[in-house]
Amino acid sequence: FRNIPLAGQNAPADIRALALDAGGGLLAASSAGVLAERSGQLTLRHALPAGAYSLLQQPDGLWVGTRGGTRRYARGGETAQALADADADAGVTQLVRAQGVLWAGTTLGLFQFRDGRWQRFADPAPTARHPIDALYADGDGNLWVSQAEQLLRIVQGRIRERVIEGDRGLGVRVMAEDRERNLWLGSRWLGTVRLWNGWTRRYSTHEGLADPLAWSVARDPDGSLWVGTHDGVARLRDGRFEQVVGAAALPQADAYTLLAEPGRLWIGTRRGALLYEHGRAGTPDWMAPLKELQVNGIVRDRHSRLWFATSDGLHGWDGAHWQHYGTAEGLRDPRIRLLHEDRHGDLLLGTQAGLYALRQGRIVPLDGGNAALAEADITALHELPDGQLLAGTLAEQLWLLDRGRWSAFGEARGLPVNAPFFIDHDRRGQVWVAGMRGVYRTPLAGLIAAARDPQRQLQGEFVLNERGMRHGGIQGPCCNGAGNARGVADGGTFWLPSRDGLLALDTHDIRANPVVPLPIVERVRVRGQWHDAVDATPRTLDADARDLDFEFTVPSFQAPENVDLHYRLVGYDRDWRSVEDTRRRSATYTNLPAGNYTFEVTGSNNAGRWSKNPATFSFRIQPRFYETTWFRALLLGLAVVVVLGAHQLMLALHRRKRAALERLVLERTEALQSANLRLQEASFTDDLTQLRNRRYLSMHIPHDIAMYRRLLDSGDGENTGMVFLLVDVDHFKAINDNAGHHVGDAVLQQMAQLLLQQTRDSDYVVRWGGEEFLLVLRATPPSQLTTAAERLRSAIAAYRFDFGEGCREHLTCSLGAVEFPLLADPHERLGWEQLLVMADRALYWVKRNGRNGWAAYRPCAGASVDDILQALHEPSGDMGRHDSLVLVHSPPHGRQAAAPSS
Repeated sequence: FRNIPLAGQNAPADIRALALDAGGGLLAASSAGVLAERSGQLTLRHALPAGAYSLLQQPDGLWVGTRGGTRRYARGGETAQALADADADAGVTQLVRAQGVLWAGTTLGLFQFRDGRWQRFADPAPTARHPIDALYADGDGNLWVSQAEQLLRIVQGRIRERVIEGDRGLGVRVMAEDRERNLWLGSRWLGTVRLWNGWTRRYSTHEGLADPLAWSVARDPDGSLWVGTHDGVARLRDGRFEQVVGAAALPQADAYTLLAEPGRLWIGTRRGALLYEHGRAGTPDWMAPLKELQVNGIVRDRHSRLWFATSDGLHGWDGAHWQHYGTAEGLRDPRIRLLHEDRHGDLLLGTQAGLYALRQGRIVPLDGGNAALAEADITALHELPDGQLLAGTLAEQLWLLDRGRWSAFGEARGLPVNAPFFIDHDRRGQVWVAGMRGVYRTPLAGLIAAARDPQRQLQGEFVLNERGMRHGGIQGPCCNGAGNARGVADGGTFWLPSRDGLLALDTHDIRANPVVPLPIVERVRVRGQWHDAVDATPRTLDADARDLDFEFTVPSFQAPENVDLHYRLVGYDRDWRSVEDTRRRSATYTNLPAGNYTFEVTGSNNAGRWSKNPATFSFRIQPRFYETTWFRALLLGLAVVVVLGAHQLMLALHRRKRAALERLVLERTEALQSANLRLQEASFTDDLTQLRNRRYLSMHIPHDIAMYRRLLDSGDGENTGMVFLLVDVDHFKAINDNAGHHVGDAVLQQMAQLLLQQTRDSDYVVRWGGEEFLLVLRATPPSQLTTAAERLRSAIAAYRFDFGEGCREHLTCSLGAVEFPLLADPHERLGWEQLLVMADRALYWVKRNGRNGWAAYRPCAGASVDDILQALHEPSGDMGRHDSLVLVHSPPHGRQAAAPSS
């Protein structure tokens, strides 16, 4: 930037506006009049007693806004255009030509220049005489007029829109349009605001909707729209909502589905349906069967019968009698989401478990034997012009019935992830799908071709998305469903219910951004200092400048979050690199070698249009002395001499080392084999008790289980099996707390020896963890479970444990037992891990009921493996009350042994 002073003065000039004259020279409006730049200074070109406020260069001359009117300077001289006497004190602060007319924004409102004079613009609003802060004519023919309280959009000489935000208004002071036709507003209160031509319009509480949560929409024969919300039903007419039926008039607040007919509106709620006509909503007596049912869809067929999709099947009313179709008539699930009468007169039923047709009074499945479709939750249906059928599911798939065959499409085939709630097609050959995640489109021809070629991928494109995903079109809440009345197609516009009112999506307004972005390398950091890189002149960097940072950008303001950026350092990178987080438009290179480089940046706009030429920044890093060619040649020569001498020396050393290495390898191999044997044994043994550990058991018990299963299958194992005993030392924590951990360790070691004494060599005695031990009594009939458990409990209770220093104490234990086999399990679904869960729950039952005892869960007569598995999934406290199990346990054994005091 440079300062342009006023000629002959050091003080800055009072500049109010800038413009270029017909020759491209700079003009400035000031309190003295019109200034012109000449030889780096501002000189007075046209003196005005009241000063100049605004400038506009036109083919017929230079228009200057001043107090009370304008002046036009042309070759023929100067002419004045005064405002009316009542507006003589108004200052003309803005001048613009738009819609074939010259417009003036003044301190007393907006004026047009017509019939050779200034005329006040007709605006009945009380703000008509308020000051105009800014005027701007955009590329779409709109004239934007800013006042403190509002922003006006004038089209063809009429006010089309008033934008009022908050109590203070937008406060726009300046406006400008960029090359992508974004309109930028500079506000006193809101900073910078960007407007652009989107393809959605939302009608919500601002337009009079009582509750923004909209569920359904239906077109009335008179052209208005009925909208069902969480607070009743409203009608949209001429851009404004009128609340027609309040929530208090409904059996339940949600108007979940609608059917509009001449002079009447059918409303379905989560608790029945009702009829609105003659200005009143009510429920006729004949609709009593629908009471308390959720009504998801209402359809009148070609025979004038009314059909209701409900949570309890299909209900039909012919004017005199009801018909009902539910599970008894062939539905797998009575919950019906939506209805559709096809071209053949069949009534299609989308349910939460498959697609059906009501054909000649019978329910017929339409899944064609496809198991996935038979179980699918159908959320949307649409019939195509050639008779194909589209079905959407809650599993975020789109199904197509073509030539009698169903095909499923989802993310794997190229469609966006979205559960369809509304499906339609347009005349341009696009299929539109609206759902919870937004709205996407895909070519109809591509869908049909993909159904006939399983290898063909689809092209799906989000035009509106809920979550702000990249390349997902406009972000906004959409859409609600599933059921009938989840969307209305009106020419090229779709009306869709959402969590924020009614959404209008104009498909004709969806245009790809044609403006190719221009990438820029902004600056480079060398040795901690930033340098401007916009100048493309090659730079020479010193030998120590090896770490470089680059900052770059691709200016594209229409959905800048969808810009893609690639960069590379030619001379270092082989391929382009992608910028994963486009908010961080920078790159770092470290330890670069000396040489010539060119940093290149390219990018695309939100429509995927890439810049034709990359932005570049070329530079050279000087080499250090040891990176020069002569130094490398010297090193090469020395290396050859050293290598030849070293080769001979190494041959002799290798011969001597080879013999020593062979001896060492032999010794190490023998030692390694011995160590492996010790390590394997140690990995199966508990360090403290020298008992086997969990790893040992997990490796051996499956083989035992398999052996006993084979014996049972052969009929030789009826009286044999295994008993699992899970032992927990009572009050062991108190021993550690009162007597110390060394005493606790000694008790565990004594317990281990006692358990070994009470078992056979063939049994497994395992330290299970902490003070818990697991005994697996092999080759033990299940009938011995109670005997074995009581014998072990008694032996432990009778034993006096040495606590050191001459102190011996009795301890007790709690045991959980389980037998194997527990019951017939031909499919081997009940493993030893589940058996241990049963033993563990039995053990904790003993702990909760006095300790010093044993317990076991045993199957009841007639119990199945499914019953046992179900019981295991229930909370531990509820397991004993399960019908398939009975808890057996020892009788009370008196007061348990107390933990020793310190």
